[in-house]
Order: sequence, then C-alpha cells, then structure tokens
Amino acid sequence: MTLNDTPPRELSAPTSPAPGAVAAQLRLYIARSTPNSARAQHNLALALEALKGVMPPELEIIDVFSQPKRAIIEGVVVTPTLIATATGKRVVLMGDLADQDHLQRTLQDFLEIEGPAVPGGRNQQSVRQATP
Repeated sequence: MTLNDTPPRELSAPTSPAPGAVAAQLRLYIARSTPNSARAQHNLALALEALKGVMPPELEIIDVFSQPKRAIIEGVVVTPTLIATATGKRVVLMGDLADQDHLQRTLQDFLEIEGPAVPGGRNQQSVRQATP
C-alpha cells in the first residue's frame, strides 16, 4: 500500500463527551509525508499530549493529494493547515505548528480549558477565531 492509497486516519477518543459538552474536531490537512507535514503531525501530537487529563478532541489527518475535494471545500490552500471546529467556533492555523506555546494556548482557548499548562493561556488576543 502506498501513501496515495492510505485513507485518512481518524484518531478519536474512546469516550464520549460529557452531557452538554461541545464535541471539538481537529482536522490536519497535510501533503503526503513532506517534511512540514510530518513536523506538523509531530508538533500537534506533542501539544495534545500536554493537555493530558482533558477530553481530547476528535483528530482527523487528511492528505490533500488523496482527498483534494475536502481541502477545496474547507478552503485549504496551504499545507499543513490545522482546522479546529466546535459549535459556533472555527480556528485555522497554518504551517508546521512549531510554536508549541502558541499552539497550546490556542488549543486551550479553543477547548475552553483553564490551567497553567502554558503561560498566557486564556483570553489572549493572539488567537484569531472566525465564525462559520
């Protein structure tokens, strides 16, 4: 099986969210196994690992070469691109996600997590959110 034949991998938590909780979804758009895409996957895994004890959001890795229509529908023009969605929220980050502090702050704000994991966590202006 070549990378082109590989369907998108979906990594999701085995548990369901608590009643009333918003199910968050992360979609990481990559371009095969290019260096930037590999770094983005690794950096995202590190950031999610740092949020231990929190219900992890559903994560889907989408190769734009295998599923170009999905990338077009989402408006993805650069890879890697991380799109985080939840009810009424949408956050888009582009690049290899190397800035762990910014990535973790963004995930904390998006998931509405309080905690000291990253200095300057919630309510920072560096997070740009657009409603769909």
